[in-house]
This record gives sequence, C-alpha cells and structure tokens, in this order.
Amino acid sequence: MDWIRENKSLAAILGVIIAGSLALGYLLFDAWSTYSEAKDSYLAMGTQVAGLKGARLAPTEANVKAKQAVVEEYAGVVNRLGTALLILQPPVQPIKDIEFQAKLKNKIADARKAAGLVKMALPAEFAFGFDEYTAGLPKSAEAAAELSSFLDATDELVKLFMQCGVQSVDLFERSTLPVEGLPTPTKQGNQSVRQPQQQPVAPGILEKKQISVILTLDQGPLQLLVSRLANPSEMPFFMSLRLLRIENERQEGPLRSEVQVPADAAALTADPGAAQADAKPAGDEIKPPPPAPVDSVPVIGKERLKVRMEIDLVKFLEGARGR
Repeated sequence: MDWIRENKSLAAILGVIIAGSLALGYLLFDAWSTYSEAKDSYLAMGTQVAGLKGARLAPTEANVKAKQAVVEEYAGVVNRLGTALLILQPPVQPIKDIEFQAKLKNKIADARKAAGLVKMALPAEFAFGFDEYTAGLPKSAEAAAELSSFLDATDELVKLFMQCGVQSVDLFERSTLPVEGLPTPTKQGNQSVRQPQQQPVAPGILEKKQISVILTLDQGPLQLLVSRLANPSEMPFFMSLRLLRIENERQEGPLRSEVQVPADAAALTADPGAAQADAKPAGDEIKPPPPAPVDSVPVIGKERLKVRMEIDLVKFLEGARGR
C-alpha cells in the first residue's frame, strides 16, 4: 500500500494495463467460443445434408404416389420420342428378290453416272457393298426388303459424298444383316476383306448397321461432310459417325524435281529487266501497271486427305414406342 501511495501515477498505469488485459482476454475467449459453436453447427449441418442425400426414400403413401407420377411422366416423354422417331425414319417396303437385284443394278449405274458428272472416282467394282447380289438373289422376301432399305441408305450416303465434294471413294463396305446369314468375304483390289460385323445393341429398341468407307478429299469438304452427318435433318436416315481417322495422302514432302515452276516465274528469274521494260507505256497515257508475275511456288499444303469413316445406320424398332 505504501508503494502505491508513493507511486500513484505508475500504479494507475499498471491498473489500466491489468484491466485492459482482462477485458481483451474475455473478448478473445468469447470470440473463440462463438467460432467453436459456429464450426460445430456447420459440420453438423453438412453431416445432416449428406445423410439426407444418401438416405433411402421413405416408403410413405405420398412419396410412392409422387415417384409413380414422375416415372409415368418420364415414360410418356420417352414413348412419344420413340413414336416420333419411328414416323420420321423411312419404312421398310416389301420387295421381291428379283426386283431388288434390278434396283441394285440401276442404283449402281445411276451412282456411276452422277459420280462422273461431279468427277468423283468410285472403285472399279463398286456395288454399295452388295457385290454378291449383282449375280445372286436374296434368300427370302424378308431379306430382300431389309436389303432394299439398307441399299437406299447407302445410296443417300454416296449422294452426300458427291454434294460435299469428295474426290474419290477408295473403299465402301457394309455390315452383314442377320437375315443374310453368315458373312462372306468380299474382294477389294487384290485383297480379300471380311465385311464388318453388325454392332450388338439393346434388343427391341433399335438396331445398328455399319458402313465403313475410305475417302480422298480436302479439308473443306471433310468439315462439310462431318457437319452434314451430325445434322439429322440433312439425311432421311439416322446416321452416326462412330469412328473418324484422318491422315495426309502423302507422308513425305515432294522432291525438288517434282516442283514445277510457272513460265512467268522462270522468265522473271532469267531476265529480271524484261518485265520492267514491257511495263513501260508507249506514249504519255497513264496506265495501271500490269500484275506482277508469279515469283513463288507453293511446295506443301496442296496434298489431300485420306479419311476412314465408320458410320452407324440406326434403325428404330417397334419396341421404341413403349407401352
């Protein structure tokens, strides 16, 4: 007590410091308590939300009716979509075996004539992949009808190649239909190639038929072709591009001897002053200068592309209608 009386100023300062420290300690403790409560509440809420997300639907009558209503609405939308797809795709028309063979030969002749007009090359023995039916008949009327529909789809695909500016169809294969029986080897050039197999799909809803082609074309026609295949409104049949492989027609650059210099560039190189002398006007009339002769030759960038495509022809069955 004597020391406090003798040092009142210092004692007051120490008192203020002690009181401030106690107040700050209380505020810190209160803030920490509030933070701990908020953290625990947040963790508990997260655990509750995760539990609700993973919990099974309570088997109450209200929940059962709500779920049935949602399922019925979804099934109705799917059935309407399946019915619309069946209406949009061309139907399979009955046809006799001899009529199918005549139809195939006519389409081959029409395709060759149309390809000649647009300067698109076709294989020497091009038959839309139906080579065996140029000399033989389908096994049954059902097979003839399915093959006729498949032929119409391949014909539309070849017409699309012509419209997009394909320069050459180097290979054209198709999958074998179940109504045809076992696949038979077909000749492509000097090699024997087995036809691609039909892709397995879910029974009763749709089936897929595969078309495999190798094309020679430029970059612009390739972009147009891929865009047209991706747009269902461009084709009467539903087609899906399943595989696309692109490579340059030439893997190595051209030799120096293959580069052809234009005559104007050769003359300019031989006598640079000749072009300037020819450019001078005969009189005082002012004339625009003639265009400059070609002084460069592109060496790369003109090569074409070799493209392999595997296209799925999708056919929706009656099972797509649903109930």
